[in-house]
Amino acid sequence: AYSTPGAAYGATQGFGVPPSAGGPGMYDGTLKSLSEKNGYGFISCEGTFSQYKRDVYVGQQDLPESAKVGDILRFEVSLNAKNHPKASKVTILSSASS
Repeated sequence: AYSTPGAAYGATQGFGVPPSAGGPGMYDGTLKSLSEKNGYGFISCEGTFSQYKRDVYVGQQDLPESAKVGDILRFEVSLNAKNHPKASKVTILSSASS
């Protein structure tokens, strides 16, 4: 692992681009939808979409409690049993204005 001198923590380098401050395998994206009834949502991210051709699934248990649609999130991606992208280790980078 290496660090980039002068890179501000949380600096946005473009959505879907693995940020140097986030570590390997971390992505930034926007919470596109969230269904409290169904207990899951989807994150829109250019970097993961180019790989998987779909938005990233996120279970409500993996989302910070205050997350809402439009928030910019940082997350790690793994594949579920259907080989679809699934978010984990989700943190909020910036909240959507209400």
